[in-house]
Amino acid sequence: MNTKEKILSKSLDLFSKYGYSDVSMENIAKEVGIKAPSIYKHFKSKKIIFDTIIKDAVIRVDNELDDVDSYKIIKNGHTSLNIEKLSIDIFKYLLHDPFVSKVRKMLSIEMYKNPQAMQFYVEKFIENPMTKQQEIIDYYGLSKFSDLKVLSTIFYSPILLAVKLYDADPKKEDELIELLKRSYEQLEKIIS
Repeated sequence: MNTKEKILSKSLDLFSKYGYSDVSMENIAKEVGIKAPSIYKHFKSKKIIFDTIIKDAVIRVDNELDDVDSYKIIKNGHTSLNIEKLSIDIFKYLLHDPFVSKVRKMLSIEMYKNPQAMQFYVEKFIENPMTKQQEIIDYYGLSKFSDLKVLSTIFYSPILLAVKLYDADPKKEDELIELLKRSYEQLEKIIS
């Protein structure tokens, strides 16, 4: 890992633990093992470090949501999606991808201190995934069962709830996966 990558990695570690606002360039430099002025050779400001982390997170989340082909199933002679498996895999990805999990935590801490962080969290972790879900629902012809926005809300809301409940008590992961399975069994009944 080169110095620039180490700065990004250690910054994310600190931001996800304390929030962006409460971390200084000196804190980052200390974690990296360099003097604070050396950071400026790689990044002009803490905001640029933050923005770089966010850009990487967007690419990672978008790439993960783009890969839905492996969830295709044939049901009643039509191509459909294994909604339960897709939802559980999204849930696990948000929890266990080390980078995305830290970004999510960083934004959860920061969004109450910084309106821009709140806006970004809502856009990247709620609105964009729901829009992507609408595209998937429409592509697989499931929109005939209800309004796209309503279906994507029904699909994505349990995942968001489960993530927040996991953050409150990580020991409940298996219980939350079971809750997701039961939720999506009900959704399957609606669209079958």
